[in-house]
Amino acid sequence: MLENYEPKEVLYWFEELTKIPRCSKHEEKVSEFVLNFAKERNLEAKRDKLYNVIIKKPATKGLEDTPTVILQGHMDMVCEKTEDSDHDFSKDPLKLKVEDGWLMADKTTLGADDGIAVAYCLALLDSKDIPHPNLEVLLTTQEELGMDGAAAVKQEDLEGKYLLNIDGEVEGDLLVGCAGAMTITSTRKLKFKQSNLDRTYSLVISGLTGGHSGQEIEKFRGNSIKLIARILQGIDNLELVSLEGGSKHNAIPSYSKAILLAEDKAKAEVEKRMSEISLEHKETDPNLKIELKEIEEKHETVWDEESQRHVLKALVAIPDGVIYMDYAFPGLVQTSISNGVLTQDESTLKLVALLRSSVLSSLVEIRNSYGIIMNEFKFDVTDDGGYPAWEYDPDSKLREVAIQVYEEMYHESPNVHTIHCGLECGILKKSLTKTDMITFGPQMYDIHTPKERIDLESVDRIWEYTKRLLLEISKIK
Repeated sequence: MLENYEPKEVLYWFEELTKIPRCSKHEEKVSEFVLNFAKERNLEAKRDKLYNVIIKKPATKGLEDTPTVILQGHMDMVCEKTEDSDHDFSKDPLKLKVEDGWLMADKTTLGADDGIAVAYCLALLDSKDIPHPNLEVLLTTQEELGMDGAAAVKQEDLEGKYLLNIDGEVEGDLLVGCAGAMTITSTRKLKFKQSNLDRTYSLVISGLTGGHSGQEIEKFRGNSIKLIARILQGIDNLELVSLEGGSKHNAIPSYSKAILLAEDKAKAEVEKRMSEISLEHKETDPNLKIELKEIEEKHETVWDEESQRHVLKALVAIPDGVIYMDYAFPGLVQTSISNGVLTQDESTLKLVALLRSSVLSSLVEIRNSYGIIMNEFKFDVTDDGGYPAWEYDPDSKLREVAIQVYEEMYHESPNVHTIHCGLECGILKKSLTKTDMITFGPQMYDIHTPKERIDLESVDRIWEYTKRLLLEISKIK
């Protein structure tokens, strides 16, 4: 259906991709499609155990001796749909539609993140008249669920001096660095006692704005786990039955719930703190709702005094939100932490937090301080080792050329900055230590949701930008 839109050579391949199942960790079919594409064109291609594909294409005439360029994107997509959709991502092609110049899918995610990068790459590999240096196309898997594909890439498989990661979602942004991250898990055994109280309440925090804990952490939106701990901590004659909050480790939690028993004086103090917090977050979280309701449930067993005291003190004491701002890019976050998910399972409480930083030493510092606090309150603390930051390179020649090309084509300067969330460049830089990298892409909105859409005119402009950039890179001395 996209044959009447430009750029035809890119949109043809994008539409072909929308016919192939490619949810994260289910990239077998799209990987096979890409591999066969390369074989049909007699291009050197290789696939690994995680279904990453590398395709190499020789330079066009006259550019044989110029530096090799890596074009990179990921094949997988986030598979989400509306409640009333009967779409089966394991076999059904996406249903595409165009409205007011925006390409989207019917009641599902579109997969433009990052199918558009794959389409650009296939169009370049398929071309016969576009001048380019030696190309290495790296198409990875599992980006949306931990970037395992990028982590499996080996240095010996690639020789490119420059890498274009086409996974940006804002036209005009040139990304030149990203945060590394580490998931921290804290667990504590709970002990219980018989309750001395007889009136049971539910305390629910909902309606917080929430959002991505990297991209929106600087907006100082309320964290429901921190807020519910502040409400409950240090109140006499209040006993906890259960405590929970959040649902995704990489999202600012917007919902938390506690079941508690309390005397009238304690209940009044809870209500006072509820009012104070509602006032605090009037601007950042206008839909915040905090409700304390008496319920008929009877609970004879509650947390013992030490468990309740330690847990609530820990939740109040641990850092949350922005820790440091970026000295190289004023206004951008360097280091942050978001306490994302709190669960209670029988006798164990578990808190999962996501720590991000574009500076390794800061990541290590905050991990250590977080652990010290939690250990003091008898939590066991572990982490997943994390993934590295893509640190800003002040001497990047690729960045200079990318800015120059953008200014010549758009007659304005691009927005050059780092981003406070993970990109595959951070993972790839660990192996491709000497490769100069940038990230860019066409304009998209509402990625990872059924409202995902991409601006077709922007797709065309970024196609022209990519071709021009490849030509100018070949001139770098």
